[in-house]
Amino acid sequence: MSLFYKSATLFSCFLVVLLGIFLVSTGFKPETPNTEAPVTHVVTIHQMKFDPEKLVVKKGDVVQWVNKDIVPHDVTEINKKWTSKILEKDAKYKKVITENLNYFCSLHVIMKGSVTVKNH
Repeated sequence: MSLFYKSATLFSCFLVVLLGIFLVSTGFKPETPNTEAPVTHVVTIHQMKFDPEKLVVKKGDVVQWVNKDIVPHDVTEINKKWTSKILEKDAKYKKVITENLNYFCSLHVIMKGSVTVKNH
């Protein structure tokens, strides 16, 4: 092996060690992606209420609303950006949660709920 290749290899090793020392000294930790599977949270609609009324989830979790009441309801975002279909008894509606949201039933406006996305 020529002197050039030996020097280049030695210099490369030196740079790798130097980079490692720099990363350790700066507290660098590689960002690990969230590999946890999304969780489905159930909000039951009964007796003219969302139960639980307030829910805390992780970003990407799913919330499923299930109407167990004897009258139809829906789930409508507070600013009416989206709404479910009318949910008859035992009907379900799912939504992947990406941000905090406040919602209500547009058929019975006294019914309100919220979902908060917690950070890790």
